[in-house]
Amino acid sequence: MAESLKYKTLHFAWFVGHLVLTVTGSLYYLSTLLLHPSNLMYRVSYVMAIATYAITLYNAYKPTLATLSMDIKRMLLDENTQYLLLAVYFLATRRITVSLLPFLFYALFHTFEYIQAHLVPLHSPEHAEKTQNVKKYVDGYYSQAMHAVAQYELVIVFGRLVLGLFVFKSSLFSVILYGHFIRMRYYISSYMRDTFHRLAAQLDQWLLPPTAHASVPPAVSKFYKSLREIHESNKHT
Repeated sequence: MAESLKYKTLHFAWFVGHLVLTVTGSLYYLSTLLLHPSNLMYRVSYVMAIATYAITLYNAYKPTLATLSMDIKRMLLDENTQYLLLAVYFLATRRITVSLLPFLFYALFHTFEYIQAHLVPLHSPEHAEKTQNVKKYVDGYYSQAMHAVAQYELVIVFGRLVLGLFVFKSSLFSVILYGHFIRMRYYISSYMRDTFHRLAAQLDQWLLPPTAHASVPPAVSKFYKSLREIHESNKHT
């Protein structure tokens, strides 16, 4: 009876959503590699992302009519809300292949986490120690993985949306929306802040004298320096 109840909880539904997203997301990227991208797998992946983030937010806040106004304000500052809104947008618009990978990564991580913490001890306790060792290995690379995801979101996804403006494959709204997402991630996530600081340091080295690359025109260095000065002045106002 206790075992059957475990499969009727929102937590289990959350796990199923991540599991389905892991499968459909992987199939989508496989179909893309085979040059026949599956629109169905892409759309189902984002439906599952919306479901899992909605469950996460509901479990975290459990809004009622009496607390709805306050809960909405708190949820708007929650990183899960930002991902939920992105998933809704990417579901409703044309496919952007690079956008799905962060969602797939998180789904894979949460799927493994649930299996290791709940299913293995329940159904195969003799293997619990082995999965615990795997978890320790995964946890050892968690910080590096989170930094990699933040860098991917900033450079690859946001870069794709910005460049897409010039070839009519992105809308201005998508750039504004994702820019807002990056901005919120900067304030919420230490991984995104670290990514910004690392990228800024690399750009400084490439574009500013005396370490600027020889192929960088002086006008570009001057323009970049002006942008940096504007940014620094805004930080202190």
